[in-house]
Amino acid sequence: MGSTAKGAAGGLATLDTTGKVPAAQAALQGSAALDFPSIAAGAVATLSITVTGAAVGDRVAVAAPSTVNAGLMWCAHVSAADTVTIRLLNTTGGAIDPASATWKVSVFQ
Repeated sequence: MGSTAKGAAGGLATLDTTGKVPAAQAALQGSAALDFPSIAAGAVATLSITVTGAAVGDRVAVAAPSTVNAGLMWCAHVSAADTVTIRLLNTTGGAIDPASATWKVSVFQ
């Protein structure tokens, strides 16, 4: 019986005989410097990152930059083949113009 590790459905992947996660179960990675426009109070802005191999319905984890403004909430999803879209919601009462920063995503199949 194989060992398990984080990465597949239910948070587990079966390791191969060398103790590694098979490529088909590993996370896909992507990152990009994103420069979101000014986001009005209560509004949403979206930008995308290319992640080769990502498919609609895959699970996505987002690593936001440490400089993300207070009052912004974010989420991400695979919006099309090879494309992860990040959404920022401004929960404040005023506009926020986020600085350009590097966002990272992991896609799990």
